Amino acid sequence: MRATLPVRAAVAVLAVLLTAVGCSGGGQTAPPGGKADVRVLLDWFPNPDHVGLYTANDRGMFTAANLNVTLTPPSNPADPLKLVAAEQVELGISYEPDVLMAAEQDLPVTAVAALVPTALNSLMSVNTSPVRTPADLAGKTVGTAGLPSDDVYLKQITAKHGVDLNSVNKVNVSSNLVAAMLSGQVDATIGAYRNIEGVQLTDAGKAPTIVPVTDAGVPEYDELVVVANRDRLRDDPGYRDAVKRFIGALGQGVSAAQADPKSAAESMRKVATGFEPATIDRMVEATTPLLTNPRGFGRMDPAKWQAFADWLHASGMAKEKIDAGPLVTNDYVPAG
Repeated sequence: MRATLPVRAAVAVLAVLLTAVGCSGGGQTAPPGGKADVRVLLDWFPNPDHVGLYTANDRGMFTAANLNVTLTPPSNPADPLKLVAAEQVELGISYEPDVLMAAEQDLPVTAVAALVPTALNSLMSVNTSPVRTPADLAGKTVGTAGLPSDDVYLKQITAKHGVDLNSVNKVNVSSNLVAAMLSGQVDATIGAYRNIEGVQLTDAGKAPTIVPVTDAGVPEYDELVVVANRDRLRDDPGYRDAVKRFIGALGQGVSAAQADPKSAAESMRKVATGFEPATIDRMVEATTPLLTNPRGFGRMDPAKWQAFADWLHASGMAKEKIDAGPLVTNDYVPAG
């Protein structure tokens, strides 16, 4: 995903966080039920996709679960998987496709809850761009956040709409998706979300063209997931317990945000800098319905994960077949 703030800010914050708390180095977490420090590396700068996290934090739900939770933006959207795998943070927020593709890197990560259980990623352009439909991408420049899944979506969109992928100039703009569109550096982006950048650009009078990637032939998937270290889940009872308590409190935060979006927007205004307050309100209003999970908060469908993994292999984005089994579990989400 997507934001407009300088990456340097996230680098500085992450450096301070890891210096202050140190890294786990494979050490044991506090005993089950004990006070536990849980460092969570976000997928992006704080924005309303994280409304459940910040509502839970603001309302003391993590504290009530005897957790000291620190929420930090990454220096790069690919960092959460790497730092969770390296045991430098306890949990990360990432994306289903990227968790699946992490299997090729042998990263010991597992999705333990779906935070946003529906796809949000879109092909997006502003009203001054020559790209009004996916077919217009031929010969144009597309900005991405640099995630492996961005390549998957660009390949799918161009194939479906008869565009030669080699004619498209792909540029990694990292977190500067909106700025790249507004400046004309790129003609369109992949990585922007309809409920965040779509709202931001609409409020700015840019009448964005938004094509959800799932309308371009990408199967449905869980956009944002909470990711834990698979080895620590296996070996560390205190870590398993802390993860379960965290997911339970996060579920309470999501429910609270959906029940009272106005109060949830107030929590987001404290951290989602760079947006007008009224725009944050509209983003939260657009986001909270998307957090509803028909299977129950946090739950994922392993069969659908496997189907998506098979699609990645069939599309050529994964060199080897992916076994989704070790990469997704519902063992830590609330029952019922």
